[in-house]
Amino acid sequence: MDRPFADAARRPTEVALESTVGRAFGRYESILRLAAAFSQEWNFSKAGGWMLKVHHRKKALLYLIPLVDGFRISMAIREPEREAFLHDPDLASLHDNLASARKFSEGFAVQFDVDDATDSATVEPFVSKLIAARR
Repeated sequence: MDRPFADAARRPTEVALESTVGRAFGRYESILRLAAAFSQEWNFSKAGGWMLKVHHRKKALLYLIPLVDGFRISMAIREPEREAFLHDPDLASLHDNLASARKFSEGFAVQFDVDDATDSATVEPFVSKLIAARR
């Protein structure tokens, strides 16, 4: 999936997001509703374009990266979170992704691409459990 918002001078608007993300926009909004208690701010990266940082006191919970016909959820999860998620039967379909996550100083880098075919029964529970672990 392509990253459509690569112009630093043009921050994504709601209309542009909805038309670009396409049928996955409902899932995008659902993730934002789950994380409504967290602050949100748009950041621009020369390498990746615009992305929405969802955070608490500048500590990122996750990043939502708009793509053509979908979006990417990117985050760093802590080792105890990763271990708990790997043993959570509700997240079994994500275990391979979690087990292969690369470790960095911030935690384990995890990404999920979401499009209209993505099973929201896996990604949304993961985000909910991550939010619960961070409270």
